[in-house]
Amino acid sequence: MSATLSKSEWGNLKSRYNFSYENNTDSADRSIYSRNLLNKELCETYLDRLGSEIASPSRRVTASMLAKRYAYLVVAPVLYAMTVYNKNLTMTLDNCRLVTPSDNEFNVTKSKFPNLSFEEPSVTESVAGERKEWRDQVIRELFAEHISPLFRALSMVGGIPIVILWENAMVRIAPLYEDGLEEEMNPAILQRLHEDFTFITQTAPGSTFGERRNPFTRFMSKTNIGTMSELPDIRQTCCFYYEMSSAEYCRACPKPFECHK
Repeated sequence: MSATLSKSEWGNLKSRYNFSYENNTDSADRSIYSRNLLNKELCETYLDRLGSEIASPSRRVTASMLAKRYAYLVVAPVLYAMTVYNKNLTMTLDNCRLVTPSDNEFNVTKSKFPNLSFEEPSVTESVAGERKEWRDQVIRELFAEHISPLFRALSMVGGIPIVILWENAMVRIAPLYEDGLEEEMNPAILQRLHEDFTFITQTAPGSTFGERRNPFTRFMSKTNIGTMSELPDIRQTCCFYYEMSSAEYCRACPKPFECHK
């Protein structure tokens, strides 16, 4: 069912995830539509340019950093809106653009990682009694039609195992639900936090994500099913951040632990 986000809901999402839904033509020379990243040559060109901007040593590292950034810019806000507002913010490969920060923005944030801009935002919400079917469609559109094709392209062009890219998305998803369970007081939202996280990480079939198997289940422990405590403290894969950060490791990086085995 067609819906809208309130001014405060838009403001919260924009402040949390630093995106813009204005059609800013001034950034055309600094942006690329997400759909174009599925093209091998365009993806190679973009990764090489981004790598130079963020001081990445290789396409492999750049592809990993981009996947992690993309999950923050796209996956997190869509899931946040779905669970907290019970609304779907439709982000597609065709209406999303990655925009390199302008010089003024860089002077403020000190980061050359891209921001997100998207056009003609479409919002839907579930009909009473049909939320599970609506949620399935939201997840399918987000992952099977958007994230999975993009990750496959980044995996191929960057020469990086796709499992690393999926875990990069997982590290953006888990805090959203962990923090929500700690901070939220509304019982209805708390219930959705539990149910949506379980669906995304455990019960949704692989086809919902455009994959043979649910790509997130492997990152969950087998104990305490149904609680957030099943999230491991250490990643299973390394995102290679340390290769561009003077050997600084991510908090959950497995590398330091491997060295002490």
